Amino acid sequence: MPHRTTKKLFFSYMGASPLCEASRRAIVSFLDDYVKLGPPEVIEKYQGYVRKLSEEVAILLHCNPDEVVFLKNTGEGLIMASEALPLHRHDEVLVLGNEYPANLIPWLKLKKDGVNVQVIPGMDNHQGFRELLSRIGPKTKAVAISWGQHFDGYLPSLALLSRHCQNYAAHLVVDAVQAVGARAIDLKKTPVDFLVSGGQKYLGSIAGSGFMYVNRRTMGKLKDSHVGMRGVERFDERGYVLRKTAARFQDGTENLLGIVSLHAAVKAVNRMGIKEIEKKNLALLASLKTMLRKNDIPFIDHPQQTNLVALTVDDPVRLATRLRTQNIYTRPVKGVERISFTHTTRKRDLRKLVMEIRACLSH
Repeated sequence: MPHRTTKKLFFSYMGASPLCEASRRAIVSFLDDYVKLGPPEVIEKYQGYVRKLSEEVAILLHCNPDEVVFLKNTGEGLIMASEALPLHRHDEVLVLGNEYPANLIPWLKLKKDGVNVQVIPGMDNHQGFRELLSRIGPKTKAVAISWGQHFDGYLPSLALLSRHCQNYAAHLVVDAVQAVGARAIDLKKTPVDFLVSGGQKYLGSIAGSGFMYVNRRTMGKLKDSHVGMRGVERFDERGYVLRKTAARFQDGTENLLGIVSLHAAVKAVNRMGIKEIEKKNLALLASLKTMLRKNDIPFIDHPQQTNLVALTVDDPVRLATRLRTQNIYTRPVKGVERISFTHTTRKRDLRKLVMEIRACLSH
């Protein structure tokens, strides 16, 4: 449950959510200890949370804790993945042009090394995904995609994409920040090479926290990149030996506050159960769509999507501004007005949102 400190109705979880109560309590406890104990005792008390976080994420994703490493944000993990994959001159990489910049710019950078980065243009994410599938072939060495598009919530079939990539031995990199904590995934049944997510959206953690999953079968193929003191088993003046786990991507001083916050948030999700959370979210999504249709409010409708609905109204910025005066928070982007919610959202708040949108549009 978000910690409610204001009377705002919040429908912008696709950006950053209010802290969940479990995360808030963990942060307060950590800061109290930091003041009372101070270093090194506080560091000694909390340094084990790095492993605890990996264990909770492993439960959520159905993977091994050694395949999980803590990050600052989604973008950091995508940069790491783009630099670590064994990509060479003329190798083909496929990515959608309508991706969030964090999952586009790191791949565009590879063009400077002669990598053939193919960007599939267009605002229609469903059509773009179908084209991406059709273009995967023998020359394709990597595919990068968001599991939950930031523009309209479109949820591509990772199972289908994973099979296509395996058929051509192409690596699959997934930006999952728009779906983790809202939809269930089993990485044992749906193999990917990298999956990256920040914790500040549907998980309800503090901003500046996140994690990256690295498939253990992919580890041995990766280039040495982002090498730091915490990522090595041993070193001397002659060289170093990297860890054989996802911890190879660790660098220096850990953000213990972020780790503690994210651990509490993921643990809270696991306690409720991601399948139960997904069930609640799907029911809320169906209710929201029904309300929008009854009030003739146009939106982009996908059979499979996350907790994000994009309204195709004439002036989304003006609509968002007017809603803000009513303490209702949404977010316009790329010519649409985005609404996003979480499993704790109340139906009566959805009804109030739709009524206020209808009133704004009628003016």
